[in-house]
Amino acid sequence: MKLQGKISSSLANLSFLSVLNLEKNSFLGVIPYGLGHLPRLRVIDLRNNQLQGSIPTSLFQHRGVQVISLAFNKLGGEMWKGPWFVPELRVLKLRNNSLTGIIPPSVGNATKLMNFGLAGNRISGNLPKEIGNLSQLAFLSLYDNQLIGSIPAALFNISSLLIASLRFNSLYGSLLLNEENIVSNLEFLSVSNNQIPGCIPSNICQLRELQVLSISFNHITGEIPRNIGCLSTLEEFYIGDNPIKGTIPTSFANISTLQYVHCTRNSLEGPSPPELGKLSNLRQLSFVHNYNLMGQISEAIFNISSLERIAVNFNNLSGTIPATTGLHLPNLE
Repeated sequence: MKLQGKISSSLANLSFLSVLNLEKNSFLGVIPYGLGHLPRLRVIDLRNNQLQGSIPTSLFQHRGVQVISLAFNKLGGEMWKGPWFVPELRVLKLRNNSLTGIIPPSVGNATKLMNFGLAGNRISGNLPKEIGNLSQLAFLSLYDNQLIGSIPAALFNISSLLIASLRFNSLYGSLLLNEENIVSNLEFLSVSNNQIPGCIPSNICQLRELQVLSISFNHITGEIPRNIGCLSTLEEFYIGDNPIKGTIPTSFANISTLQYVHCTRNSLEGPSPPELGKLSNLRQLSFVHNYNLMGQISEAIFNISSLERIAVNFNNLSGTIPATTGLHLPNLE
């Protein structure tokens, strides 16, 4: 049974209240402003309701609150543009609302923030460079908004950052990493479905813990870096629908963890390197619509027992599929 109605403003009189958890109900109306003045409040979790109105500015000025979780509501308006005084804030989850406006530079004041989720809103403007001040940030989810501009290079120097999802925005600045040594443990980077130009940075190998790289549906040019094989923990590689040219690096063979390689609708050319047959954990391989790929497909690829799907149509690759393919590929769809 779900609770209904409005959240009573009288809750603001409970000065001893430290945790307010009303998630997964059917509450309507606005969030009472006075909740942000509860002196002992540490957790406010109102996600998965039908709350409307703006987020009370008092919540962004609460010196003791640690968790603000308001995701999956119908909240609108802008986030507080004034100074944020939330020195203890660890979790800010606001995804899947109808929030507008910008990410204010004062977000950089929340220096203990570990989880920042704004996905599925209508946030616009640039990513503020002050986001680089979030030295404990681990999860950044800003996908499906209207963000523009460049990704601050300082983001890649947050050593605690594990996941950065910025897909489905309108970012148009080049994907640039600091020329200096990058201190990063980033495991997941998705900037697909933006308007990012330029090349894949040659120093991307400094993201040594990267497991997923997704840059599809942008305007990225140049070639796949020859040293891509130094991403020794990479599992998923998506670069489709970019005018990336050049040959397929043989150094892919060094990535024994690689499972998904999607290079569709690029401008790759030359032969398919036989070294791809060394990818013993490969599950999906796609080079569709690369009209200048040529030469024979390595038979070794058809001996990778984990392979589920291979797509190499609309190019100039040649050769024959071994008659024993069905015996070696039990998982092939």
